[in-house]
Amino acid sequence: MSSTTASIAVTLAPVEEEKADRDRLLTAFVNACGVPHALVKRSYPVCLALKHNSIVRFLAAFIHLTSANIDSLQHIKSRVLVPLKMNFKMIL
Repeated sequence: MSSTTASIAVTLAPVEEEKADRDRLLTAFVNACGVPHALVKRSYPVCLALKHNSIVRFLAAFIHLTSANIDSLQHIKSRVLVPLKMNFKMIL
């Protein structure tokens, strides 16, 4: 007896795919990096640095970060552009 499984390809609209990609990045922050969900969009330095560098999607940008990219991350703190601290770079 053989069993077959039907696979169905689901294609998302570009807007839905972009939202799903942003959600993947949020999930990575919360689950893998340990970022408190409440701080993701407002004040967590890693998130602020990535957003400042236009890295807001997981598959489109985040997974392509190199160590040189991570080393150069900066964010705005008290209206001044500051480099991301080493402990946050290590999380990435």
